[in-house]
Amino acid sequence: MWTQANAKTLFLTVAGTQFAYRLIGNSTPAAAGSPPLLLLNHFRSTIDLWDPLLVDGIAAGGRQVITYDYSGIGLSGGEVKLSIREFAGDVIAFLTSLLPTLPNNVTNVDVLGFSIGGYVAQQLVLDAPDLVNKLVLAGTGPSGSLGTPRHPPMAEVQTGIMGAVPDGAATADAFFPSFTARDEGNAWLGRITAGGRAATAGKNGEPPFAFFLTGPGLPRLIRAYLGWDADPLPYALLQTVQKPVLVTAGDNDLVVGTPNSFELARQIPNANFVMFPSSGHGHLFQYAEFYAKQVTSFLNGEFPTAPKVAGVIAPLGSQGV
Repeated sequence: MWTQANAKTLFLTVAGTQFAYRLIGNSTPAAAGSPPLLLLNHFRSTIDLWDPLLVDGIAAGGRQVITYDYSGIGLSGGEVKLSIREFAGDVIAFLTSLLPTLPNNVTNVDVLGFSIGGYVAQQLVLDAPDLVNKLVLAGTGPSGSLGTPRHPPMAEVQTGIMGAVPDGAATADAFFPSFTARDEGNAWLGRITAGGRAATAGKNGEPPFAFFLTGPGLPRLIRAYLGWDADPLPYALLQTVQKPVLVTAGDNDLVVGTPNSFELARQIPNANFVMFPSSGHGHLFQYAEFYAKQVTSFLNGEFPTAPKVAGVIAPLGSQGV
């Protein structure tokens, strides 16, 4: 089975942009008819920085996992996009080109979006619902709403994750409450930097290790990230999402306030909400092995579903929007 550590780095050129991605796990999933799971990463992160405990745990449950670098980030070419909708447009173009090349006549994917990846996942399901089967939204929130109070991060946390020079220790402090989970944060940082992909990067034709984004692409990413909070349209359309959704959060998220995640779940008709104790933004890494099992259970249809979810939404763009 291909793992986070040994999966080959692949490239797909779409509309002039070369996207880096990896296929992890088995190409034929254990669960018949189960689509692959696309992982959409957090702010300034790359496919090299996914937690192997989480990724390999999901793959061990029978899912093929696709990791993907956004345009201009990590190992992908092109420029960093300036809006979440443009990020989602890239994902749509990437999947439209990739899926016909995969075995088993795959026509859609399950999606796990973490943090800004959750923003992209929401926009993706609004713009191209036929490409999405189920959604897992972790440590993320809705776009700018009309009248609903927002819970932004403290300025110190924002500075720590957006600094010009990436700081792994500061990111760990923002992701894991230091007063309860400092050891877990240090363990996560070790897994993604010294473990996981580090032993493979730069060897046997593999590209060098790609750390957190820095340089001229960072201000563009910040603009897209903060612009989401000013756009009320995706929030207004969340009630039209007709997919099973799992929203997860730590009970003290310092990056995307936990109430934002709860509000996101309340707006989606068929959403489950799960909150993890003594944890924050990085709850999916703090409880990585358990989280992988929960994701697998949800994707396998073992979570409750709403008695009735009525209506069908036309994809954005089909009505001139």
